[in-house]
Amino acid sequence: MRKFMAILLTLLLLLSQAAMAETVTADREWLKGNTIFIVVPFKAGGSLDLMVRTFLPYWEETSGATFVVENREGANTQIGTTLFFTKKQDMQYIYCGTQTYLSGSIVNDGASYAIDNFALINMQQIDPTTLTVLKSSPYTTIQELIDAIKANPGKIKCGMVAGAAGAIMLNILAKEYDLDYKMVTYDSGNDIRTALLGGHVDFIPGSANGDLGLGDEGRPLVVCGHERNQIWPDTPCTDEIWPELNIPSSLGSCRFFSTSVTAAKEYPERFQALVETYKEAFDNPEYQKVLKENGQLYVSGYHGPEESDKLNLTLHELIDSNKDVFLDE
Repeated sequence: MRKFMAILLTLLLLLSQAAMAETVTADREWLKGNTIFIVVPFKAGGSLDLMVRTFLPYWEETSGATFVVENREGANTQIGTTLFFTKKQDMQYIYCGTQTYLSGSIVNDGASYAIDNFALINMQQIDPTTLTVLKSSPYTTIQELIDAIKANPGKIKCGMVAGAAGAIMLNILAKEYDLDYKMVTYDSGNDIRTALLGGHVDFIPGSANGDLGLGDEGRPLVVCGHERNQIWPDTPCTDEIWPELNIPSSLGSCRFFSTSVTAAKEYPERFQALVETYKEAFDNPEYQKVLKENGQLYVSGYHGPEESDKLNLTLHELIDSNKDVFLDE
């Protein structure tokens, strides 16, 4: 039934986009001189916030608009996301979110919005989940960490963000190895990395790009995926260590720019203008150079609205099918 509903949502969203895409001319004049607000449902300084703020100067150049970021963190992204939907849906407000937190708030926390309320401009980053310790940690491999957890049930501390994709990976490993660790919950990826650096937790489920925020002090022990990640080429991937566990390669922090479906339907010319100017900004060689310099290049890409919506719905189905993991947190 869940798979059927996911397929139905995908079809409805794609039909809606197809209708919008027919002979739509971008209204670039609407953007010129306009001020667009961007709601980020996390604190300033986190991975999503940094992605947004790094990109905006290039988007301002192609669009002629001014973008203002509003950080509204709290309640597993519900505060900022709910705020976005209280605004008039005319694209004066854009939403920037992160999966799997978005779907976690819908599936497990009873959010007032639904996954098919979003019309993505682009799923800009797909940042795979890691299990990470400090370089000063006694654990140099994932097997050493697993052995330590088994030898010290309930004592090894894990920093976790509610609704994070890492919960699914840890649940798979906990079932496979009968692991008992102590979970300490934080509000953001930035917070769990701060806790790790401060010695308050022993390991975290992080993300490949996000863990760069640990500087020279971080040591990812494994990165989710079918092959090694170019950010951490010396770190084994999940399929390399546990091919038999079928850990989903899509597990990670997936960060995106979006409008509401309501706005995209009522103002298709504005939506098209946002998409076109966004892509031009993303393709800017100077921006690509910045992505390479700050380590974001290997988790960033332009997928476009249609493919991004498919990715968003696929991730939502993944969370829905693993909802018991989050309810147990």
